[in-house]
Amino acid sequence: MKKLLKVILIVLLVYVGIMLVSIILNKNYHTKFESLNETDQSMLMELSAIYINFEQSSDKLWNEDYHFEKKPLILIRSNKSNGFIRKEAFAINVKQIENSIFAKEIEVPNHLHLPKVYRLNHFDLKTISTWAPGNFGTLNINNTEIFHLKYYPKMFSDPDLYFDFSSFLLHESFHAYKQKKWTYDANDAEYIPDYPINKENYALMGLEFKLLDKAMMNNDYETIKQVLYDWTLVRNYRYKKWPQLIGETKTEAIEGSARYLEYRYSQLTGGNLMVLAKKEEPYHVTFIQAFDFIANGQAESPRFLERSMRYETGSALELIMDKANIPWKEAIEDSSTKPGKTQYEILNTYFKINDVSVIENKIKEIKENYDYETLLKQGEKIVR
Repeated sequence: MKKLLKVILIVLLVYVGIMLVSIILNKNYHTKFESLNETDQSMLMELSAIYINFEQSSDKLWNEDYHFEKKPLILIRSNKSNGFIRKEAFAINVKQIENSIFAKEIEVPNHLHLPKVYRLNHFDLKTISTWAPGNFGTLNINNTEIFHLKYYPKMFSDPDLYFDFSSFLLHESFHAYKQKKWTYDANDAEYIPDYPINKENYALMGLEFKLLDKAMMNNDYETIKQVLYDWTLVRNYRYKKWPQLIGETKTEAIEGSARYLEYRYSQLTGGNLMVLAKKEEPYHVTFIQAFDFIANGQAESPRFLERSMRYETGSALELIMDKANIPWKEAIEDSSTKPGKTQYEILNTYFKINDVSVIENKIKEIKENYDYETLLKQGEKIVR
């Protein structure tokens, strides 16, 4: 028994000794921006650009009320995506840790216009959950919910599409902060039972894609509105055939809006990230190109059309409504006390579409104008 107590005591003393050394090093070693790891410096410079753009142009990103630069944030450097190793952690706008022995303010150049940046010690138990695998999440410190995200070298040197630091941070933090009370995805509302795997569904989807492409490439106000009207008719027609597809609109609202923020930030900062992005010029594919690639077995699985594509259709609809000066941001705001409207519902209301006979008559014209027969053939390939 005495030997066991002795071992326990030695272990505790070693632990306390390591913790004290760690605290001392955190307080005194590499406490200036210039002495930080290259990846940490890159992260803080990109964060600075994000904050400056939100401070100056929040209305061009989402609206005047969403100021991400003021939200509490913890950023953790790891070695890779979903990495278990926590190499460093920095807290910004987290008032609860400023006087902690586990935190040290880092001296950051004034030109970065950053709020106070604190480096967190590895032994800070309040942030122990950030050691778990997973790239992002939230934790609660003194009744304040704080978003945290992992970053790693590849995000800055050769990032995968949508996984560069700025895009990934903006997207996931939007879910955590702006969409915290949104209920579109509550009770598995995104789930689509008995998904209609048939050529007609895919062909009608192809019509939607052609109309989205036309609206995306056009800058004439009246033409865009007419194309959106036609798109809304086709979507109505498709949902009347398969009502369960309404789950698509929930994903469009949740994920499309978060993706929209990525695209708006890229536009604002002169980046190349755009709808259906790719790394090489012209830095994107059109919706119908993506559709044909899938039909011809040259790209993603047909399952991509069921949910993943809704990130793109949702964000595209919002970008197009911006071009057409159709107000939508207030309407899409959602909560348990004030149900919001999805992009589809907003357009349905805007165009006052409710006459079934009008929809069916107009659909014939749209099919003729956009080569529906070829789309049916492509739809048949997808089914196979």
